[in-house]
Amino acid sequence: MADIFPPEIFDTILDHVHILDREAESNYYALDDSLQTDSNKPVKTLLRCSLVCRSWLPRTRLHTFETVHIPNYYDRTIGLTFGALVAHPLCTFRSHVRRLSLQESYNRNPAERFWINSVLPQLALLPHVEDVSIYQAHFTNVAEEEWRAGLPLFGPQLKRLEMKSTHFDRVSRMTELVSRCTNLESLALTYIYLDNDVGDGAPQAQGDDIVITTPPSRILQSLSLDYGIALSAEFVTWLCPRPGSITVPTVELRSISKQNAHHVARFLYDIGQSITSLAINFLDSSCDIADGQDAFCRVADLTTLTKLETLRFGLLTIDSTFLGRGLSAKHVPSILANLNSPCLKEIRFHVSMEEVADLEMIDWENIVLTLNGAGYSALEVLSFDGTIQEEDLEDAKPWLHKHVGKRLNRNVEIRYVTSN
Repeated sequence: MADIFPPEIFDTILDHVHILDREAESNYYALDDSLQTDSNKPVKTLLRCSLVCRSWLPRTRLHTFETVHIPNYYDRTIGLTFGALVAHPLCTFRSHVRRLSLQESYNRNPAERFWINSVLPQLALLPHVEDVSIYQAHFTNVAEEEWRAGLPLFGPQLKRLEMKSTHFDRVSRMTELVSRCTNLESLALTYIYLDNDVGDGAPQAQGDDIVITTPPSRILQSLSLDYGIALSAEFVTWLCPRPGSITVPTVELRSISKQNAHHVARFLYDIGQSITSLAINFLDSSCDIADGQDAFCRVADLTTLTKLETLRFGLLTIDSTFLGRGLSAKHVPSILANLNSPCLKEIRFHVSMEEVADLEMIDWENIVLTLNGAGYSALEVLSFDGTIQEEDLEDAKPWLHKHVGKRLNRNVEIRYVTSN
């Protein structure tokens, strides 16, 4: 068969088989849970193709091992077994892995090591990994030798790094890990903790006097920092030690608290000239009047955001079940009033609401007054998304048209996206 058709023909066919497999899998998981049974679960045709002949193996391996996900099963041996496979001298798929997703095990026996720490040295043998996602890892109380052995995975080959619900014992270790990824295009750090984090995302001092001098990637296109030490003064100062030292077009700053508001505001000012898309939100405002919104708005200087095209506020929790719903969006008018971006085309509101009356929790009067000013002459779209049910949307449309759309002195489209 290989003599009849050139190998490129078979490669193209196998590429399409891979696409069909992914579509079949997506359709299966879109079904109701009661219909997701072993009997109708799709079998990957690509795996069967890999058994046809040796010449088909390279292409099928390319797709089969391109993305490796090791989920957070209770059995930690899954991750350890995969690490052993990678380290085996006869391993045939190392060069095909491009994306790694690792989730630490639940209910880990305290006497056992975390499996992610154990396999990182083996995973460093994968030469072409470009995308790494790590969830629930614990880089705490790790011996220096073990820490060094796992670092090679995080190197210049990485283009995207995401860490979520991950623990460090000092800020410098997280900074060192990120600093090794000198060609990162996307960095997302969500709920990153020190061992003795306090409840509001303000890490306590660790006596960490190690200074990481290696600068961050100069080609970052997307940066997301959410809660914990990702928003600490030490980390954001390393990211941008002086105004304009890094440029990042797309930025998300989430779960801002009163403890980190000052240096987050300074960081935003320092990188502001490069930002074209910004998402921002704050911690729950219901428990303390002197919260992150007040602290941020009091010191924020938004004058450098001159290239901003898209601004997203979220999450604005205004439904009646939320104690602080009247405070959730109080920062919106203040931020809009202090913003002067002649390029701003779209403002997005990510809201959690149950009924149309919840929209009254947002100060639309001052928002409309600001949007009618000269600083918003380029505004084209106001969009609303989040937990808006389809049945509520029909009532929300005329309400927003009456209280917002009709009061704007320029033609602005109002868009709606309902929740699934």
